[in-house]
Amino acid sequence: MTGFTTNGNLTVPFSDLAAFGVTFDTLSPAQQGAINARGGPGAATVVLTQQVNASGALTVTGQEFNWVQPLDFLLDRWHLGGFGFAANLTLINQTGKGAAPAVALGVAPHTYNVTLYYEKHGVSARLSETFAKGSQSDNVNQNGIPLAGLFTDDYEQWDFSSSVDLSQMFDWNTKFEVTLDAINLFNKQQRSYFQFENAAFTNYVPGRQFMIGVRGRF
Repeated sequence: MTGFTTNGNLTVPFSDLAAFGVTFDTLSPAQQGAINARGGPGAATVVLTQQVNASGALTVTGQEFNWVQPLDFLLDRWHLGGFGFAANLTLINQTGKGAAPAVALGVAPHTYNVTLYYEKHGVSARLSETFAKGSQSDNVNQNGIPLAGLFTDDYEQWDFSSSVDLSQMFDWNTKFEVTLDAINLFNKQQRSYFQFENAAFTNYVPGRQFMIGVRGRF
């Protein structure tokens, strides 16, 4: 990845802004008074900020592993068939080089998902865990402080989803299904910090969510 940008600052007299269509006459009386108090258009200075291309490159490499495993071959002998698990692991490594190395924002060094499931006799249930390692979420120079960026904490969340097909369980002709879902079972919070882990920037508390549903077809 190349061609990213950085900020370039240049201090110039106010009169130089005429090239951009900003002249002393276009200012309000209060603005004109402020310019005159600083020596007039030829002496008062302003800071121009412009995004410019910076030399540098970002290399992102990674690996992803998936494993889906029904457990019937182990549990059928005890009449516990229908259980299984699915797992995913993603590992990311990024390396920036050059005068202004880039960073892929919001990309966690590693994440994983693990799901334990049961599917049999009209019953479906899934308990899932999701984890993401903390990462940089915004560029440096935040809040006017050079080289200070925003980062996120590690985040882990547990969810549960289930459904019961009553028409299959009781051999009904009418399709009838009940669902129960729970999101963020352990009430985890999402937090970011400003350069240092003890300098909290945001703290989002989404809370637990429970949803019950009924589906039917007549």
